[in-house]
Amino acid sequence: MTLGDQIAHHEALRERKRQLKERLKHIDKDIFESESQVLDALDTAGLEHAKIDGVSVSISEQTMPNVNDWDALYEFIKEHDAFYMLQRRVSTGPYREMLQMEQPVPGVEPYVQRKVNMRSAG
Repeated sequence: MTLGDQIAHHEALRERKRQLKERLKHIDKDIFESESQVLDALDTAGLEHAKIDGVSVSISEQTMPNVNDWDALYEFIKEHDAFYMLQRRVSTGPYREMLQMEQPVPGVEPYVQRKVNMRSAG
């Protein structure tokens, strides 16, 4: 396979992925709306679970965080040594800026991620 063939194949795969992502976005929206309708129907019927036509459904509830004051949250985390509340991931942009300023970041080592970037010419 020539380089041209490989690039064409790669671009075809990327286009196929874009189309599937678009379809998936619509399906996710439909699922969200359907789930809301099922929850409403269960609530209206006063049910927490049901089994219909071999399909079992139940309502589960989880308390989720929605931060409305990041400064207050960071202060709380710092005061209570509660860094476990944050996800362990370093933001790429600020990390790169620190490297450019030759500022060492303890506990982190850089690695180079190689990728092929493609754009349609037309």
